[in-house]
Amino acid sequence: MSDKNSQFNLSLNLGEAVLNSYEKPIAYAPSVQLPNNNQVVPQHFLRYDHTLDSVKKILENIDFSTHFRVLAAQKNNEIYIQVAVLSPDNYQTSNAKKLLFGRRWLVEKELPTSELIQTAFLALKIAREHEVRELFQFCHSKGSSTPFNNHHDLPLMAQNPELITADTPQDNITDFITKTRFNGEKIKLQQRQVLTNEQCLYTILLTCDDCQLEDFNNKSLSFLSAVSCTNQFMHDLIAALINESNDFVNENFKYLGLARFSKNISAEKIGELSIAMRSTEAVDLCVLGKQHANQLNFEIDSGRAPDGCGQVIGHFLAAHGIEQPENAHLYTNRF
Repeated sequence: MSDKNSQFNLSLNLGEAVLNSYEKPIAYAPSVQLPNNNQVVPQHFLRYDHTLDSVKKILENIDFSTHFRVLAAQKNNEIYIQVAVLSPDNYQTSNAKKLLFGRRWLVEKELPTSELIQTAFLALKIAREHEVRELFQFCHSKGSSTPFNNHHDLPLMAQNPELITADTPQDNITDFITKTRFNGEKIKLQQRQVLTNEQCLYTILLTCDDCQLEDFNNKSLSFLSAVSCTNQFMHDLIAALINESNDFVNENFKYLGLARFSKNISAEKIGELSIAMRSTEAVDLCVLGKQHANQLNFEIDSGRAPDGCGQVIGHFLAAHGIEQPENAHLYTNRF
């Protein structure tokens, strides 16, 4: 990923609107003038034909932490993206780093470019959450564990629920928190403010100063939890840690230099921009344009239906007392 702020070389001009080679407007597509006088073709009037090369070029324009890299690859006819993580082994004392790879995220050729970028955004959030879950440790009498990691045997637990079902002891959370660790270092309770008979506002301090997830170093976090239920406290604490990680991605994930999900982006202005590109006043489609737009929408929506799932979908609808959904015309001969 680089910090390039220029558009790709593979582009064409449509009036003043700039499109990439993998984006093609439908016939009679409108060109909309934005409040800053730039001309654009709204994405809902574009067809997409992504290739491995186009996906790689899009990912090159994403900036994020140097410890994470979003890759594009292809197996058979399927393009996918995958996060590579360079990370120390969370279960060893050595500082040597491992090269790890997250799950694969399928990229359909027809996926809108914006949705492709947001898939990379989500992949990074999940990869980082995976790391956070492994960095949280609890000290038992016979060793330490990472109770929230993603590698526990779920089928085994489901077959033996009596071994993991929570009790509801009224324990001392102040003492309990001394058994928790993050990145191998103690978690300290800074403040505990009782709000109701059942709820407290906790402020904790992470004492690590060499965590690869740099936003957690000497970090103070506040969150709501139970007054005295230690199990609830544990779950609320990991939720607060994951929220912190997600906020970091929101503020630092950038495409062409723009942190789309940052709190510095105005939600109100995004709404105004959407109206500018979607209102009937801005988008004046002729009869043929409407026909092509309707056809595009039909192809997108009907193409989302999974193959071979007719019986399951039928049972799903029947469970809700529905014989046919309102948009059944999209799935003729599919279910």
